[in-house]
Parts: sequence; structure tokens; C-alpha cells
Amino acid sequence: MFTSILRRGALLIGLWLGVGSGPASAQIYELPRPDTSETKTFGVSVAIDDTIAVVGASGEAACGNNAGAAYVYERSGAGGVWSRVARLAPEACRANAFFGERVDVDNGRIIVSASSEFFAYEKSNAAYIYERNDGGDWVQTARLTRPVGTDQEEGVFAAGVALDGDRAAVTTSGDIDGQYGGAVYLFAYNRDRDRWTRTARLTSPNGVANGVLGGGVDLDGNRLAVAASTYFERKPGAVYLFRRSPETETWLFETRIDGVQDFFISLDLDGRTLVVGESRAGDDESGRATVYRQDDDGAWGRAAVLRPSTPYEGGAFGSTVSVRDNWVLVTGYDEQLGQDFNIDRVVYAFREGDRGWEQRTIIDIGQVAFGAAIDQDDESAIISSVPETEDGSVYVVRLQ
Repeated sequence: MFTSILRRGALLIGLWLGVGSGPASAQIYELPRPDTSETKTFGVSVAIDDTIAVVGASGEAACGNNAGAAYVYERSGAGGVWSRVARLAPEACRANAFFGERVDVDNGRIIVSASSEFFAYEKSNAAYIYERNDGGDWVQTARLTRPVGTDQEEGVFAAGVALDGDRAAVTTSGDIDGQYGGAVYLFAYNRDRDRWTRTARLTSPNGVANGVLGGGVDLDGNRLAVAASTYFERKPGAVYLFRRSPETETWLFETRIDGVQDFFISLDLDGRTLVVGESRAGDDESGRATVYRQDDDGAWGRAAVLRPSTPYEGGAFGSTVSVRDNWVLVTGYDEQLGQDFNIDRVVYAFREGDRGWEQRTIIDIGQVAFGAAIDQDDESAIISSVPETEDGSVYVVRLQ
């Protein structure tokens, strides 16, 4: 049902499309790794928008251990080759910054997080904005931070980032022991003044009762989604949805989705469609991904529950999710866990059609670390594999 032919730079893969359709081919192109020996975290985060792809490598020793870096790739022409065009690092580089842990790209602009997980000075964590200058080079144009003195109230800054046009969202981590929640900071770019300003700070309306706000985050137009996990309590977490007033920069709490079964909750937002991964869901923890839709009255409701064609106990389906238009990608295992062989992590591709959401393909390169990070744009997806002891790798997939 799955065959692959490895080639230098590209893989040609036969994918089974399910009942009622025959096998088809999809091209997978492996992005060239950076010219450094520090590539074990290459692919810890990925993002793609049109002809631009960004890959985070937060463990790279740029100016010290775990200083981090991010790499920019561009595609030449329709269906052309992806080439590395830039290596990003903050102007004030420091060790243990973990620059590149999270990345996003939109409309020719890139955001990269630098977020130390432990004992960071309140001024050391930040999110950085990059844009092309007149010469075509990618340069740092802004450093986004929170107000001084708030680190003890809401946890590590720049735990998550999202970018949409002239707006950016940056989360704080909160406290995984559940003592205090995190926050989401909203920033807007003022074109007249050529600067970014903080416009809002969002927190949970009910504290940490439904989870610690500040995990995964996504921003699309006037909508914002942010995860809230209960972490070690193993109780269901939640996803909070906020909406911005079209006339102002005021963000209002809209609704909360409860009962999310995961430790690190993965989510993705595309207009009025939200997908939430739940890798702990089910009595056997085989996992699921849930699609939510917002109706014309503004109410969010469950539209579909996605599961793999063959669920596996402890399969962690829903570990990572992505949605764009009528495609949803979900990471999970397709071999039974608990074995010392044939353990394989794949990315399941679902497509919405006349009969609803159906599993169309399984993207499989035969690696247990595949699907660590995912993003989509149009019919292209970017997927990373980040093994614990080997070099990371990143692939661009053309969905068909």
C-alpha cells in the first residue's frame, strides 16, 4: 500500500487514496539542511506561505549552546526548486535563547520566538519580526516583548507565536503546575509610524480551572485560538476562542471548547474552521482530531471527528494538526506501540468533499520522528522529522 523511492533532494511516493479511488503519486521534496553539524533540532518548527518556507533549529550553537537559528527557503517559479536564502538569528544573540522554537510566516513577514524555558530574565525572551529590505535580504525589523515585571504572573514569554498580516500573537507559558495561568499578547503594526505596538493582553476568564492558558496559538483575521492544558493532572484541557472588533483593536472572549484530551494541545485555525488534536482521547488513547466550525450567528460547533483508518492503542493520533481550506493533516502512529519493531509515525491527510471528511492519503517516510511539526498553504504542506539523536529533516509535500 505504500512504496517509496529515495532520490537526492526529492522522493517520489505512491499513496493509497482509500476506498473508491486508486493509487496516486505525490512529490515530496526534502529541503537542504544547513551547512552545520548542529542540525539535531532542525525542523523543531516549520511554517510555509506561498513561495516562502521557514524552519526553526532552536538547539543550534550560533553564539553559544542552544542559541538557536531559523532558516528561510524560497521556491523559484511554480513548482520550482526550494533553495535556502537566509539564516536568521537575533541581533543580540545569546546562549540558551532557543531562538527558532516557534516560527510563523505570512505575507512576506516572519516571526520567530526566542523563549528560554527555565529561569529566564524577564527581558531576555522575545519574538522577532523579519522582513526583506530593499536589497532583498531578510533583516530584523522588530523585537516584541511584554511589559517589565510580569514574568512571575504569567510564565515564560514567547512560548507560542502566530502571525497574520499586520498583527501578531505571542503567548506566555503560564505555570504547568497549575498555580497561575498564562496570557496572550497582541501586537499590531502601524504603517504610518513604521513600528509594532502592544494592543491587548488576553487571559482566561476563569483562571486555571479549565487549564493553563498559553500553549498552542493561532491567529487568522479577527479570530484567535489558544490552548489551555491541565498538563500533569491528566484532566481534560480546553481551547479558548477570542474575536476582535472590526472597528477597534479590542479583543473579546467568545467561547471555550472543553474536554480536550492532551498534554500539549495542538490546534490550527483557518477562517471559521478550527482543528484541535487530542492524542490522549479514547479509552485506549488512540487519539482523535476534532473539526469545529463557526456558523453565521457566531456559534462554534463540532463539525467532524477524525480518526485514522486503523486506530492503534496509544497511537497518539492528533499529536500535531494543521488545516487549510479543505485539507486537514494529523500526525499519529500507524503501527502498534509497545513493540520493538515496525513503530512508524506518519501524517494522515483528510480532505473534505461531498461526503464529508475522508482520509485520502498517508504520508510516510518510515521514520518514528516524522510529523514533529506541520504547516500548510494552498495544496503544499511542510512536514519535519526531528529524531532525538540524529539530524532533523524537513519535507515539502504537494497534496493532490
